[in-house]
Amino acid sequence: MIETLRRIDRTWARWEGWLTVVVLILMVLVAGFAASVRNLTFFDIQWANRLLNDMDWADSLLRKGTLWLAFLGASLATYHKKHIILDPILRIAPPKARFGMQGLAGILAGVITLALTYSFSSAVYLNLTERPVEYELLGDKGSIHVCDATPQQLEQIQDLERPTGFCFARSVLSVLGIPAETPGAAFQLIVPVMLFVIAIRLFCQGVAYFKLLMADEDAIARAAEEERQSLVAQSLPPGQGPDDNK
Repeated sequence: MIETLRRIDRTWARWEGWLTVVVLILMVLVAGFAASVRNLTFFDIQWANRLLNDMDWADSLLRKGTLWLAFLGASLATYHKKHIILDPILRIAPPKARFGMQGLAGILAGVITLALTYSFSSAVYLNLTERPVEYELLGDKGSIHVCDATPQQLEQIQDLERPTGFCFARSVLSVLGIPAETPGAAFQLIVPVMLFVIAIRLFCQGVAYFKLLMADEDAIARAAEEERQSLVAQSLPPGQGPDDNK
């Protein structure tokens, strides 16, 4: 059972890593293209001016991308046990006491993060259900979302276009029972999702430490040595192993 959970966690972490790379590359491309177009406007190039006005979504995308990178990075740091730890006492404590403190800290941190998940989920849900006027129009039976409007209804309003990409994502989220009135609010879903993943990882790490305490002395000694080697490896420059300085 535990090995199955570890395998699932490794697979999830691998997908998190790939998603982080994709988001980062997309942000670099968008930021670079927007900066190039902005530089062209200094030469009074008309098509560049029009294109820059049409790229008003770029800054919002970069802000949301930064949010995604922050929470994906936090989740990966938890997976690799590289999150911030106040460990002066842990460094001098014997293995059993250290694993006991780490187990207690992991479980408490998991419970606190679950509470944060609930709190942020409520806040994100409020944002998801708020519909600004630019995404709303008046239909036969009252106000409707622009994604729910018919082509005939859209033709009656000048300069109103249906955001096809967002409308598709909105329909997918609706199947999951998640409302989404704006793209910006939909991007915020990364917050409760990653907080939940972090909470589960912290809680499972705490349980694993307590399970280790029930093992024999040799298993505890091996775990302590593996943890020591892991800490040494993290402090070394890339490409250098723990035994290279011997």
